[in-house]
Amino acid sequence: MGIFDFLKKRKITTKRVVKNNTVNGDFSFGKVNLKNVEDYYDETIEINGRKIRIDLNFEKDSIKQIELDQVYEFVEKIKGLNMINKEYIKRDFKKTPSVTADYLDYYVEELDERELGELIDLTNTENSKPFLLMEKLKLNRVGIYPDAEHFATFDYSIDIDGEPCNQLLVVNIHENGGLDYITWES
Repeated sequence: MGIFDFLKKRKITTKRVVKNNTVNGDFSFGKVNLKNVEDYYDETIEINGRKIRIDLNFEKDSIKQIELDQVYEFVEKIKGLNMINKEYIKRDFKKTPSVTADYLDYYVEELDERELGELIDLTNTENSKPFLLMEKLKLNRVGIYPDAEHFATFDYSIDIDGEPCNQLLVVNIHENGGLDYITWES
């Protein structure tokens, strides 16, 4: 099953009300004036009981209705894209060199044994510590950039003491869900 089949099977519909060049619906970035867009909009959604911040970023002053509809269609697919991104992360982890492996190795080196033991099962000898940490990556934010080369960034991190760390594993994807690249940011 390809990415498009996966997303079609899990399509979630959102009602959109269009009035005076603004869009509001079940999920909304608020009133978006198509002829005079702001640089930045943000909202929060919940995926699997976790609050995820979504921000919408524009470089130009106006957009067409179809462009805004594409943004909302993309938002509807975030849960499925999150699952696909986790597969991209796993594939990257197996490569040499690997941004994902470097990111996870950083935590294995920086955390003491007690802190690491609070995150993963240190008695698990079947999988490496970085692999076990990879399973703890959580989505924290999705940035949508309709005008940029990559359409969206998905920021993942590991929670320590119930809070996301400031070190981010960032998956940059195109509008169709195809991987652009993975990077490590702080």
